[in-house]
Amino acid sequence: MRIFFGIFLATITNFFLGIVGLYLASYPFFSQFAPEYFQDDSAGINYIYSFLMKFLVILILTWIMHKVMAMLDSPKKRVLFIFLLGSTFSVYYQINIFFVDNSIIWSLYTILGESFNWLLTGYVLSKFVRPKHLGAN
Repeated sequence: MRIFFGIFLATITNFFLGIVGLYLASYPFFSQFAPEYFQDDSAGINYIYSFLMKFLVILILTWIMHKVMAMLDSPKKRVLFIFLLGSTFSVYYQINIFFVDNSIIWSLYTILGESFNWLLTGYVLSKFVRPKHLGAN
């Protein structure tokens, strides 16, 4: 039950940090680099749907982390594990940077924001998913 609560709390953290990112993207400094489809009103509705997708991704990351738990004996390693995988997903999400008319600066802001988001998500998740072997933190 503790692990499920941690997954749910990590999903809520990831979701609300994404909403903060959407709010920050509305500032003129960031919105000048945003693609045209970002200003569409359906972006908020699509983001609500993404809550389930984020939950699924965090569930899969937790399962992977549970499988390699013997190597992730400290909280730093668990946070770094989630951070690296989440950042890899965010770079993969922006892989179309060279094929569409998005600006490179917008893609870099998005990757940086998502990486920070996954860093905090990994921190929250590492507090709930802990190894059970002796000598682990």
